[in-house]
Amino acid sequence: MIELLDVHKTFNQGKPNEYVALRGITLAIASCQATVLKGPSGSGKTTLLSILGGMARPSAGRIILSGREITSLPERFLTDIRRRTFGFIFQQFNLIRGISVLENVMLPAYPCGESHSLLRGRALALLELFGLAGRAATRVEWLSGGEMQRVAIARALINDPAVIVADEPTAHLDTKLSGEFLEFMARLKGEGKTIIMASHDPLVCEAGVVERVVEMRDGRVVAGGGAP
Repeated sequence: MIELLDVHKTFNQGKPNEYVALRGITLAIASCQATVLKGPSGSGKTTLLSILGGMARPSAGRIILSGREITSLPERFLTDIRRRTFGFIFQQFNLIRGISVLENVMLPAYPCGESHSLLRGRALALLELFGLAGRAATRVEWLSGGEMQRVAIARALINDPAVIVADEPTAHLDTKLSGEFLEFMARLKGEGKTIIMASHDPLVCEAGVVERVVEMRDGRVVAGGGAP
């Protein structure tokens, strides 16, 4: 579904603080599977996750999504593809304080132009799915850690994306909540979603839901980079 061909990523190119994050990555991510990018801090896994999810552009190389090259698309087209194809779960959840659970879930879908009533109905259905319908009007800062996690997953699903992208999703969760998160990922994969996670947590890397672990070090794939 997603293919990277000889992808490089350099930050601050040509400056004294130039940093090479990715070095010639060639990698294919299959549909309807769960893949983990594993590696120590500084290995390049988060940068690679950002490029796979269309949040960053490579300095060199090509990106192919569902048979279409998207490497050099204008930003407005790339933004639209990103919004409709990917759902993002961040390690800090990135929920917006001061507004309700329902509004947080609806936010990523506002630019799509859907009627408010349809969008609201879909968001409420997601909250019902995750046992949060009774918290829809609650401000997110009043939620528990587990509730915030479920809101973040519901928000990632609001546009019915084909791919769920999660960056260190269990970094701030205890063992119980980490297990719940992985159960949710297994459910989503069973519904046909593609899951891509960056993590060095053994609970994630060894989870039954995960078919493939791609190991990284110093900006290169060192294991698990063969055909999916």
